Amino acid sequence: MHVRCNYCRHSFNLGRDFLVGAVLEAQENRQKYHGLECPGCRKLIKVPLNQMKRFVSKEELEKAAAAAEEASEPAEVGEN
Repeated sequence: MHVRCNYCRHSFNLGRDFLVGAVLEAQENRQKYHGLECPGCRKLIKVPLNQMKRFVSKEELEKAAAAAEEASEPAEVGEN
């Protein structure tokens, strides 16, 4: 996804892996935007969640959510 800073006009790309994580985080916190720091001027850029969802498929979101859920579950401890 191509993003351009509103302040310094620096443009950069966001990778698909980053977008999946950002969308999941924004959905978890019930946010409409995801804040990014511009690599040029270090100011905060708000990227709308709807715009990020256009670049990520539902299958990728489901796989990432399942992987995050598995990682957050505590491991079972066997009795000794």
